[in-house]
Amino acid sequence: MRFSVLASGSSANATLIEAAGLRLLIDIGLNCRTLEQRLKALDVAPESLDGILITHEHTDHIGGLEVFTKKYTVPIFANYNTAAVIERQCRCHQRAVPEFNFFESGLPFMLGDLTITPVPIPHDTAEPVAYVIEDGAQKLGYFTDLGYVTEGVAQAITGCTALILESNHDLQMLRNSGRGFQLISRISGRAGHLSNDQACEAVATYASDELRTITLAHLSRDCNQPELAGALMSGTLKHIGKQNVTLAIAKQNESLPFMEL
Repeated sequence: MRFSVLASGSSANATLIEAAGLRLLIDIGLNCRTLEQRLKALDVAPESLDGILITHEHTDHIGGLEVFTKKYTVPIFANYNTAAVIERQCRCHQRAVPEFNFFESGLPFMLGDLTITPVPIPHDTAEPVAYVIEDGAQKLGYFTDLGYVTEGVAQAITGCTALILESNHDLQMLRNSGRGFQLISRISGRAGHLSNDQACEAVATYASDELRTITLAHLSRDCNQPELAGALMSGTLKHIGKQNVTLAIAKQNESLPFMEL
């Protein structure tokens, strides 16, 4: 199994995963041309994708869906409520409605030899999910856009070989950002985004000995700094005796190299 975070942040999100002979995207927030460029830079042909897993319907996670899936025939996977909102948005703007393959949140399903578990998460959308992807040897957890770590998320984090984990904001920077009270409350609330401290607490509390790599994701451009988020997580890993865990920080404007598991 290997993966590359193609983009992560408030503008666009997409992650490529290769495992058990399949190529999957988690989310497709990049526009078609940029997504093509970032895939081809990794020697991945866009038409070789075997599926797109949708976490939720915010534009930074589905913005490239319509154009890309018109050009390339790729199965799209989502739960019913997320798909319903996307379909409604398409009809409202007189766009083509994608064809979805449905799953039930919380219930694992198979894609080839991969087990995909959509994990319900708290976020201000219809039915948002995180994902755990297992190939029988490795277990990758993708957890962004969640306001807090639920019991279900905690259980899903445990045993992961790799984590792509939200570390969205520094709370003090958010409070001093000049943003309105309502937006600050939304971001820091229980249906918003994980802070640096919450991400560190999640790893310290729930990460197991199987963990080999963490990629911090969905960092705020205005209310966080990669150096700050990285230093806090590095300190946490040292404190819990996991200095051997590889730490990376996802970017908005460029892909990360493949991470091999």
